[in-house]
Amino acid sequence: MDSFEKMYSVKEVAALLGWSVDTIRRLVYRGHLRAVVLPASGRRKRIYRSTRIREKDVRRFLDSHGAE
Repeated sequence: MDSFEKMYSVKEVAALLGWSVDTIRRLVYRGHLRAVVLPASGRRKRIYRSTRIREKDVRRFLDSHGAE
């Protein structure tokens, strides 16, 4: 993995594709779109899941599903 690889939040991917945030989360949950859940850092525990999606995974999904 390239250490400087572009990663997007679920919200950013939704905006790029013009889809809803819920749709992107559903695709991740069902395994159609690969994502990475970031670990909590510091003393405070994160109360939400911070998910990032690699640019190459977004491209791979679009290529395999014929989307633009």
